[in-house]
Amino acid sequence: MGVSIVIPAYNAESTLGRCLEACLAQTHPDVEVIVVDDGSTDGTASVAQSYPVRCLRQENRGPAAARNLGAQAAAGDIIAFTDADCISEPDWIARLVAAFDEGVVGVGGTYAIANSEHPLARIIHAEIIDRHARFGDDVDFLGSFNVAYRKDAFDAAGGFDETFRIASAEDNDLAYRLQDRGGRLRFVPEARVAHRHPSRLREYLRTQFRHGYWRMRLYAKHPGRLRGDRYATFADLAAVPVALATLTAAAAAALSAAFSPRIGSILATVALSLLVVYLLVYGPMQIRIWRRTRDVSVAAFLPTAFLRDIARALGMLRGLGALRSRRREEM
Repeated sequence: MGVSIVIPAYNAESTLGRCLEACLAQTHPDVEVIVVDDGSTDGTASVAQSYPVRCLRQENRGPAAARNLGAQAAAGDIIAFTDADCISEPDWIARLVAAFDEGVVGVGGTYAIANSEHPLARIIHAEIIDRHARFGDDVDFLGSFNVAYRKDAFDAAGGFDETFRIASAEDNDLAYRLQDRGGRLRFVPEARVAHRHPSRLREYLRTQFRHGYWRMRLYAKHPGRLRGDRYATFADLAAVPVALATLTAAAAAALSAAFSPRIGSILATVALSLLVVYLLVYGPMQIRIWRRTRDVSVAAFLPTAFLRDIARALGMLRGLGALRSRRREEM
């Protein structure tokens, strides 16, 4: 079964070489590699051209559009996607292909970690692995960093929605549409690609703000998915506004205590109650990842998750405002 690996790349000259070397070293016998340069301003195209791969170029339109362009040029019956900063294991494609049973239109795998020297990266990775651990064989979401689709099913679904301009929620959207068409998605944890997770808190929170912003477009398009999916449950989604409400109530309690101790006390109780709710959602995960890793740095998971969810909540508020503005313009 022929496989086309499509890699969207934007200003990826520092990571693309290792990504391509890993893709060209796959054990599966029939693989082509396609790089789509998404309007890079660095040496991404030069790096791609130094390897025996196909290199396409487009004006900067985002990874969804870049993947679609690569898929259009693909010769394989299966189209696999990964990112320019990922390093696939040699049997990555072979393990994905082996899982395509009758009715399965998409197969995805998990992460290994490429920058384990950074505590924040280890925390982020530990959470992802915990979430993937609760997946079964059949799932309702696959991430575009490590996924393969039958080309005919991908084309019939219309590929990735190019209105998702950055790497956030476009993979959820495609997974949901494929399922709505009756397709099955399968998870293979043995299929791994190593990835460099954010190592600086500011970078991570900025990414999570964007994640929240684009989530609002996703849920406007798929309102039934507000119940969550296998990766992010309804409790996970509810924890986002709870985190922001906790911070807001705590700040209001501190401000009001000076002129109205009674109101300050009430608000402090509200903040504490909300914090307890938040801990009920993520406390069990904190315990699980500690038991699995015994890594001292993961003790910071809860405060990191709390800040992450505040950033997401702020992004969602901005995304909601953008949706309302767009709808008013369309009226």
